[in-house]
Amino acid sequence: MSKGDPNVSTEGSESMSGPDASSGLSRRSFLLHTGGAASAAALLTVPVAESVAATAPNQAATPPAQVLGPGAIAATLLVNGKPQKVMMEPRDTLATVLRDKLGLTGTKIGCDRGGCGACTVWVAGEPTLSCLMLALDVAGLPGREPQAITTVEGLGKGVAMHPLQTAFVEKDALQCGYCTSGMLMSCAALYERAKAEGKLATISDGDVRAAIAGNLCRCGAYPHIVDATLSAAKGGAK
Repeated sequence: MSKGDPNVSTEGSESMSGPDASSGLSRRSFLLHTGGAASAAALLTVPVAESVAATAPNQAATPPAQVLGPGAIAATLLVNGKPQKVMMEPRDTLATVLRDKLGLTGTKIGCDRGGCGACTVWVAGEPTLSCLMLALDVAGLPGREPQAITTVEGLGKGVAMHPLQTAFVEKDALQCGYCTSGMLMSCAALYERAKAEGKLATISDGDVRAAIAGNLCRCGAYPHIVDATLSAAKGGAK
């Protein structure tokens, strides 16, 4: 039988070579079988996935994010121990709300970019640059309590000044006064922290300089500010 005889079947030419050639399995039949199996597997997975989703326990729906603004929002600020109801916009910084909404102008706005420290207040007892903090971030809203804010107006107790305020006057630790409130808040935070730890007597010159590292005094009253803080610490340690 000649190789070119048209009566000769060509199916044998597609048979797989090697050990499986005797089984009569061709490449065509192999692809047909494997393709059909893959399709069947894909069809079987669809109802299985749907049944699993249908039988899965209901998960609690994620509550939608609270949308604030763009207009003014009623919120509460806890300032110097007193809750204050304030209408504020999401863009309002804590410094502007304290000054413009609550009239607490002891907090100064110098550079308005966190570089001079004149706007320093305490938030939860820690010195914080109020010009860089949004008021809503520390305000009380439905489901959230306000954080405690202390300004220079709340540093003393009534008419009694804080030991740092008294020392600043005695040591002439101010000139134009613009940086003074921020300096007081930074130094008083150091004082109060050391007092709580029983370490007032150990406050050093370096500790004071580190505490006011973010506060700029254009008048150059740094030596008197350091002396005033050390004097207050020494007096408080007795």
